[in-house]
Amino acid sequence: MSSAKSILITGGGGGIGLEVARLLASREHSLILVGRDAVRLQTAANELRAAHVTEVHVHSIDLSEPGAAHRLFEHTEKHGFQIDTLINNAGFGIVDAHIEIEPAQIYRMLQLNVVAVAELCRLYGESMKQRRAGRILNVASTAAFQPTPYFAAYGASKAFVLNFSEALAKEMEDHGVRVSCLAPGPTDTDFFNSVDPQRIDGGHFFRQESRTDPRKVAQAGVDLMVRGGLTHVVGTTNRLMILGNRLVPRAMVAAITKRMLRLAPVKSTMT
Repeated sequence: MSSAKSILITGGGGGIGLEVARLLASREHSLILVGRDAVRLQTAANELRAAHVTEVHVHSIDLSEPGAAHRLFEHTEKHGFQIDTLINNAGFGIVDAHIEIEPAQIYRMLQLNVVAVAELCRLYGESMKQRRAGRILNVASTAAFQPTPYFAAYGASKAFVLNFSEALAKEMEDHGVRVSCLAPGPTDTDFFNSVDPQRIDGGHFFRQESRTDPRKVAQAGVDLMVRGGLTHVVGTTNRLMILGNRLVPRAMVAAITKRMLRLAPVKSTMT
């Protein structure tokens, strides 16, 4: 059992989560990496242990399942981990017309992106409030700042994360707990590799050459936790885009986003 202060990172087996773990491991923080893929988590943990003098624990769990957040909390309590910092990084999205997405996929996405985030913040936030110390970093997206046709439920889930985080920050600021929200744009991770370029009409909005290096996003997240602050949008271009969104009518913003994410016509296989 361990009573040391620990940092829990969901989605810690790859992408932004792993890059954050690398930065924090270099500072000799004790880490708990959480994700669905046990093999990927163990590989990440082995790398971090070999490179740094730090404790790294892993726990494989699917946070898109109902009740998973509470089971994760029970696991860390059972093993005596004091979660000093919670990083809610896990999430996924689906690019498609909303009515074409399987209901089970929508449910899993909202369970992970919305419900698990809220539950983990409540479970670990309560302990932090009692100790009058702790940090929470929730990872949203630039998609949180405008409607996103063909990415509708994902964008809405990240809008929840943004507004929830900022509200929670104000609730907790008088109790020694800092809550921040990181909002990256398209990042060079498996998340966007899963988006088929042929699905986007007139060019791939998520093309690899326009994505941000996940190491840059991770560094921005760690810097935000260290210095404190409410919300940080990663990248000057993204910040300018969001500022522009505030200066034009929302109907126009939605129309522009629709044009950028419009799905390509499905090619018929009939002869």
